Amino acid sequence: MKLLIVEDNPLIAAAIEKAGECLNLQADLATDGWDAIEKLQNEQYSAIVIDTDLPRHSGYGVVTYLVEEVGDHLDNVLLMTTSDHATVRQHTCGSLHVIEKTEKVEDIVAALHPQE
Repeated sequence: MKLLIVEDNPLIAAAIEKAGECLNLQADLATDGWDAIEKLQNEQYSAIVIDTDLPRHSGYGVVTYLVEEVGDHLDNVLLMTTSDHATVRQHTCGSLHVIEKTEKVEDIVAALHPQE
């Protein structure tokens, strides 16, 4: 199972990768939105973590691409943001998981693998 990390901050990307390892996910890294879209066109991912603030194409652009490709079923997508969650939810679809940007591995693991 594969995880796509879409993050330009190396410290946060490393924390997300470590969280993925805790869940037995092999990680690929995209450091900008266009790189992420290219990877999504060529690979299937079990989970995707996207930063909203990216160079060359925002995380929102990546989410828009995903919605156009797979519809509103984004249960495997985690959007990390420093913006107000209510504002983000107004501009994204309902099944998208949104959390505050963090370097805490345990918070990322919990968001990627919510308890039933």
